[in-house]
Amino acid sequence: MRPNPRPRPAPARSLLPMALLTLALLLSIAAATAGCGLAGGLLGGDDLPPIAYVVSDRDGNTEIWLAMSGNSDARQVSAAAGSAAFPRWAPEYRMLAWINAGPPAARLMLHDPETGETTLLASDIDPEQPPVWAPDGTRLAYMSAAAGEYDIYMAAVADARATRLTFTPERERIGDWSPDGQWLVFTEDDADGLLLRNPDGVNRIRLTDSADHSPVWSPKGDRIAFLRQTQNGRDIYVLRPTGSDDWADDTDESALAKTERDEFGLAWSPDGRKLAFVARLDGQTEIFTTLADGSERKQLTQNTKDDLMPVWSQQGD
Repeated sequence: MRPNPRPRPAPARSLLPMALLTLALLLSIAAATAGCGLAGGLLGGDDLPPIAYVVSDRDGNTEIWLAMSGNSDARQVSAAAGSAAFPRWAPEYRMLAWINAGPPAARLMLHDPETGETTLLASDIDPEQPPVWAPDGTRLAYMSAAAGEYDIYMAAVADARATRLTFTPERERIGDWSPDGQWLVFTEDDADGLLLRNPDGVNRIRLTDSADHSPVWSPKGDRIAFLRQTQNGRDIYVLRPTGSDDWADDTDESALAKTERDEFGLAWSPDGRKLAFVARLDGQTEIFTTLADGSERKQLTQNTKDDLMPVWSQQGD
């Protein structure tokens, strides 16, 4: 079994000191806003997007708060019962999703920032895997044990109608939607390789056969960047179809750099030409970029701190 690519932090048991709370807020903001477009109806005069973030209380519970642009009054949008995590914006900030860990069971919640209404989308959710929005914002992929064991499901936001996408005893990890919404890439904990599934629950395709994880689709949909576990750490690979644009046909994979460094934290530039990533050097982490073919590798940070979670600006500059 390969290592879990998603570290799972233990819940906080007391209020964080101000400096750590600020850091946690910034990390939550980066995770909650990465990859989303702008919605004119939700923006203030300064064109800043709304911010969703996580707040921890004295009892170790966490809640989702929302701050709108041009409004100094933030508000709590999750219920007081249980712990809420993984706030994720739909494209253009039309809807906010998060997971409430319960009790009695973890639930996938939706919040409309325009109306202020919060609704339940699905129950029996895996509380440790964040939901993933489809590119058009009409569907959400998530992990659920509704059928007795955790599998990947896709639910339509309009009517909460759910489709089960996987049917194996292996524990899956949701990767990413293709930009056209036609494929969902994922991995299994006890089996090697990247897999594709049509969101209608058909056409299961195995793309690779190695210890691969953390797949991220390029903005144009013509490539998938992912990490391959090796004896020396994680290496970055890029996969693309050969001879056509059909992922059901043959594919070709290439390593961007086979080094002894541990690399992770992949982020495509908006034009799909570059990848930002994190590399571990001499016991600390720095931010790098590279072209999609592995050339023009550049180190962007060099200091005595750990630099993590690169996120591109909307313009990619």
